[in-house]
Amino acid sequence: MKKIGLFFAIVFIYSCSQPKPPKNEWHIVLKTDRDGSVLHGSKGDLINAIRNGQDLKIGWGGKRKDFSIEHISEPIWLAILSEQEVMAHLDPQVLSGIDWDSLNASYEDTSLLQKEWRVVLTTKGDFDAVWYDKKVDTLIRRWPQKHIMTWFAQGSQEKEGVPFFSKP
Repeated sequence: MKKIGLFFAIVFIYSCSQPKPPKNEWHIVLKTDRDGSVLHGSKGDLINAIRNGQDLKIGWGGKRKDFSIEHISEPIWLAILSEQEVMAHLDPQVLSGIDWDSLNASYEDTSLLQKEWRVVLTTKGDFDAVWYDKKVDTLIRRWPQKHIMTWFAQGSQEKEGVPFFSKP
């Protein structure tokens, strides 16, 4: 009888513990509000994921009365700033048009093909976007913004990351 009680106790404890995500599963390591205040996870977890070479994705979006849009992107370049904040550059994107009535995207306006959108963002909620005309090498528009951001990492963090400037 004692063995059965012990068995159920072990099963109960095991079922209540939170398992680590599988090595290939994406999970949120950090979600911040528009001012960079942490809503979920931690900036330390994000920095650790970067130092351990985990793949990352960043999600953000906006909602107005007449439409909403959500984006997710993999950064092409990351920096850890003073071991406190993270800065990420996204891959430049050729601009497309969006027909908000039909919710279709297209390159029908071929004048957009020479223009691209570039962005740098941080864990402080900063999102600095520029529209750039490659053909005439000119900045068209700069639009600094603040966004709620969600940072995802792939896999589980099994070890503490070491700063890249440290000796082994």
